[in-house]
Amino acid sequence: MRRVATTVVALCALGIGGLLAAGCGGDDSVRTVFTVEGMHCDSCSTAITTALEKTDGVVEASADWEQGIAEVVYHAHQVDVATLKAEIEDLGYTVTRTKTTTLEG
Repeated sequence: MRRVATTVVALCALGIGGLLAAGCGGDDSVRTVFTVEGMHCDSCSTAITTALEKTDGVVEASADWEQGIAEVVYHAHQVDVATLKAEIEDLGYTVTRTKTTTLEG
């Protein structure tokens, strides 16, 4: 996921990338890493990724069942951590920790 997040930041810095460019810049692009319990396979990761990607304001999302994390880049003016956490927990998983950082762009 680190490579994807780095790519998002790089595309924002260059002002390219279609959908990504639309959300780059400004002070509201953030990344949150959720520690998630209950993921056991690729299907779990896919279910979380798909749910997060369908959420308005999300630019990029991924989940890794082996690491037990989900990472989301989103626009804070469109969606908040509580909503993203609820998306994960509505699927039956448990979020035990979050870490949010602002993306410089």
